[in-house]
Amino acid sequence: MSDVLLVSMPFGPLFSPSLGLSLLQPTVRARGLDCAIEYFTLAFAERIGHRLYFRISHENRAMTRAFVGEWIFSGALFEWPPDHEQRYLHEVLLQPASSLVARATPPPGRADVKAILAARRRAPAFLDWCTDRIEASGARLVGITSVFQQHVASLALARRLKARRPDLFIVMGGANCEAVMGAETLRQFPFVDAIVSGEADAVFAELAARVVAGRSVDDLPGVLTPATLGAAFQSGRPPTAPPVQDLDALPYPEYGDFFRQFARTRFGRTWEPNIFVETSRGCWWGERMHCTFCGLNGATMAYRAKSAPRALAELTHLSEAHPGCDIQVVDNILDLTYFRTLLPELARQSARVRLFYETKSNLKKDQVRLLRDAGVTMIQPGIESFSDEVLKLMKKGVSGLQNIQLLKWCKEIGVEPLWNFLLGFPGESPEEYQRMADLAARVCHLPGPVGVTAIRLDRFSPNFNEADRLGFTRVRPLPFYEFLYDLPEAARRNLAYYFAYEYRRPQEVARYAEPLVRRVHAWRTAWRHAELLSVEAGDRLVIADTRPGAAAPITVLTGLDREIYLACDAIADEHRLREGEHGARANGDLAARLSVMVARGLMLGEGGRYLSLAVPFGEYQPSAEASARLHALFAREGVADRGGIRLELDRDEYRIDSVGRSAAGGRRVSTPANRRGRWSRLGFQPIGTSELDVRRVR
Repeated sequence: MSDVLLVSMPFGPLFSPSLGLSLLQPTVRARGLDCAIEYFTLAFAERIGHRLYFRISHENRAMTRAFVGEWIFSGALFEWPPDHEQRYLHEVLLQPASSLVARATPPPGRADVKAILAARRRAPAFLDWCTDRIEASGARLVGITSVFQQHVASLALARRLKARRPDLFIVMGGANCEAVMGAETLRQFPFVDAIVSGEADAVFAELAARVVAGRSVDDLPGVLTPATLGAAFQSGRPPTAPPVQDLDALPYPEYGDFFRQFARTRFGRTWEPNIFVETSRGCWWGERMHCTFCGLNGATMAYRAKSAPRALAELTHLSEAHPGCDIQVVDNILDLTYFRTLLPELARQSARVRLFYETKSNLKKDQVRLLRDAGVTMIQPGIESFSDEVLKLMKKGVSGLQNIQLLKWCKEIGVEPLWNFLLGFPGESPEEYQRMADLAARVCHLPGPVGVTAIRLDRFSPNFNEADRLGFTRVRPLPFYEFLYDLPEAARRNLAYYFAYEYRRPQEVARYAEPLVRRVHAWRTAWRHAELLSVEAGDRLVIADTRPGAAAPITVLTGLDREIYLACDAIADEHRLREGEHGARANGDLAARLSVMVARGLMLGEGGRYLSLAVPFGEYQPSAEASARLHALFAREGVADRGGIRLELDRDEYRIDSVGRSAAGGRRVSTPANRRGRWSRLGFQPIGTSELDVRRVR
């Protein structure tokens, strides 16, 4: 029996607890009230199967862009006409994707459609079962979280609950209830008693205490009720709960209810859940310069972070309470002070946790290494383009070369970056996409993008709020909203978060982006095992290249060329190179040396700045398939009667030796002792001697 019951409906995260509800639960309990959380996500996934649930919630792009999860429950919220189902299938779900994504996301097949329709028919009985469970709990207040594709299912449940128990107080909150979206929800659905807009931490426990005591909640900040709704619409700015200023004062999230319910499902025997944690809120970059496409944060852009001791204590607590679970940090952006505080401490503890963080892409190499050592093995660095021009339109505050530099360091150091190309900004140059398509073949040995995506207008983003100024016109809710809410268009517009648009000055995005789309497809398929690998061998740098169209499979750099190449591991300015030691020794031909390396595809040069592209062998170890290709390359390029280097494969040590006429004058150059045995992990076997034909840059 509970005074307060918190609910997470489909299609919320399946194998993860709700961070929002898990933060509210301890604050309610601190007021002396019983509070439990029900994860109806798990129960619905058991009915339809976790594979379909995943495909609907996030794995299948065609389903997510059609909001299939919301549509499944729309029939339990509205009485639709007989042709509604077929219209949705043919006008939304089965419509081919734009040419930008069609390669990777064909419309759902017959089996998928059949499964979706079956899930839709299960929805009413499932909602009745949920209603029975909530009624049996005896709760006085039900709080329902609504994020992503949870809104329609939550509303359908609220309607049944109010019909069964008119005295039950129903409150909704979450990202789908922020600002005008929450106000319209309350106006259109009278079975909802209150909406909390914004951060509920400071107000929800008081709301719950008042409801249980039979007192009014109309005066609580950020809480919308029927009594305050009119004023909210009159002002044009629905109130938002005050943001939490001291994040250290928040409780630890309580995930016990989720793990107990998860253990009772059939998933508990074969799956390991992930858990969420937050160490900051808002976005420090967005405070300075709001990325034009970003709709995150709404009215709570102001950046606040937990102190390093508090963040460390919370991470330690969660990792010990839930051993083996990956921890995903939900912050919009990593607090830069953590590079001096939290991350070194996590590294000293030998990274007992595995973390995911969102970052900016202008990280330094030692910062990437510190992330790895601290257990941050996956990041979302906000890489959306390689074009400086397009990045300026986005207001990203980084260059294309910086984005590529981070991808190289991530591969070398062992941090997985999640990123994608974002395109379709008003006024962008079509020529930039041909240039990026050409560039893709040079960097295809680096971690590839998830895909290529045309921008969508999200509520709260500058693109939405300043659509006319930024070059958009005819902004309207995406077509699927018509099939989710049987309401007037103005109401649907207020409920919508995602919007379609046209350009004030027409531009053929699909046409000019097609070369990049083709190259990304090749990057993710045929080129996914390409390598550009450098190996230091004494005073030589051996570079092996298995990228398509490589200028030379094997290149050896010696002397000044080697030093220049290593100096450009991080982006180097030609002017500084010329003024430094390298320029003095180049005797006026520094530009020529850089130009040759750029022409060979070993280096990128843009606006007088240069970046070496080869990934050093050492911290980075190629995959088995990439190793096999490198082994085949060395075997194929082994020509005994040519001058160059010999790769001796001894059982004890693997060395690169000079033979014939070479810059080293025939002197043996052994690799350092700490490289012993590394060639074996490239797939080579110590079975004798192989010779390589060396094609030097100069």
